[in-house]
Amino acid sequence: MSNIQSPLDQILYDITMEHLAKLGDYLPGPIKKAGGTRNHLLQRYRDDPVYNIFGLDSNEYLGATLAGGTVTSIHRKLGDIFEGCVRAVFMHVFELTADDIVYSATIRSGENDETRSADTYLQFDRLPSRASRRISNYCGRELQRLTSSPQVNLIGLGMEVRHCYQTGDSKRTQADEAMARHLLVSGILPIMPLFCNQSNPGIIQRYRSVWVVKEGMESYEMVREMSGYDFYDFLRRNKEDFRKPIFDLLRSLTA
Repeated sequence: MSNIQSPLDQILYDITMEHLAKLGDYLPGPIKKAGGTRNHLLQRYRDDPVYNIFGLDSNEYLGATLAGGTVTSIHRKLGDIFEGCVRAVFMHVFELTADDIVYSATIRSGENDETRSADTYLQFDRLPSRASRRISNYCGRELQRLTSSPQVNLIGLGMEVRHCYQTGDSKRTQADEAMARHLLVSGILPIMPLFCNQSNPGIIQRYRSVWVVKEGMESYEMVREMSGYDFYDFLRRNKEDFRKPIFDLLRSLTA
């Protein structure tokens, strides 16, 4: 049962449920290859002269086989949810257009050029005056923590929004670092809110040299301090609705 207390709550609820609904259409790769049903795949395992000897034709093994891709799909959707919701919070609260909140740039990462966009971009002079002062002051304090001798006149902030960061992919890390450096020299404070507490500690420690990194409740508090909206409270009030599609998908692995 949803607990909607404001128009912004409804916007975020719709964004979240739209992404979660797509999990119902998810079909794990091994099932696709086996003919499109769980039973087809299980029968292939039962007919296999190795699998049927060592218990790999069991429901338990099948569930484990399907779990990896399913977990990846869940996390991908959670990433979409947090990216979309954070953007929607600032657009709604500050009455910004989609164009107002976009910042894109071509960066050099390794030997390649690639186009990257900030998930949420806030330019101070596009914000209401009180919000502009508040967020500008916040960014000034964070800039002092990021570098011991800041010589940057900030014009705004750019967020790389992540629900969690567990990958160790070197190319992605290099691209993230290149984007942070580009933002900073452009007068844009690079901020990476990570809403979970389970991120890869080695990668996060590395990022702290170029990004303002916020983890767990720090990320929710940052959104609240900048916008006045309690994003965590919204999620907490509606968590039963948000958990159900994920539970349904996980249970289908062994059904």
